[in-house]
Amino acid sequence: MSTAKRHVVSLRDEYAEMTRQRIVAAFVETLEDEAADDISMAAVAKRAKVAERTIYRHFKTRAELFAAAGEWIEDNVFSYIPFTSPDELPEIFRKLCKRFDRHPHLARAIAMTRAGRRVRAGFRRHLIEQHRKAMAPLARHLPAKEVRQAEAVASYLNNVLAWNAMREDFGMSSVEIADTVEWALTTLLKDVRQRDAAAARNGKAGKSPRKRTTARESAGVE
Repeated sequence: MSTAKRHVVSLRDEYAEMTRQRIVAAFVETLEDEAADDISMAAVAKRAKVAERTIYRHFKTRAELFAAAGEWIEDNVFSYIPFTSPDELPEIFRKLCKRFDRHPHLARAIAMTRAGRRVRAGFRRHLIEQHRKAMAPLARHLPAKEVRQAEAVASYLNNVLAWNAMREDFGMSSVEIADTVEWALTTLLKDVRQRDAAAARNGKAGKSPRKRTTARESAGVE
């Protein structure tokens, strides 16, 4: 391929990526403004200043567009904050509350609408997996059921749903919400550590009960 042709291809790819990003941004703006259970592709196209067919040229299905919107929100609006220990979660949630406050309509939309839940599905799975990894060192000796319960509570406290529910149902400010979640998470983690220590002392170690050996088996009698 000649240099001139490579330049044309490069410009075409660059323009296509710019169009793709404009469509995603328009989708997110529409979700934030309308907070509806469904988002019209016609409305997105109008906001992005493209033909509706152009959307489907870049995103073969609505699911692809929803996934791309979720990544865009995570990268550009609420920004995933990495962590390695559950003890970091209260401060992380406090930072997220401030970001939710800057985009309250979008935060509510991804928490409460059907379209919003589809958008956040991908980064919620990622966040839940990070909670699982972070909780693992604290719960080495607990039964699987209790580990799962602890992971679930931690994941759903560190969540836009918690922010939205406390804000709408109790009229709390973000500072109050962050304080409440910090108290709940601290209480949870203290209890998990105490339960894990007790399980370790009792020799449970999160294992299935050993099969009881009979006298005949001990003697090698089948």
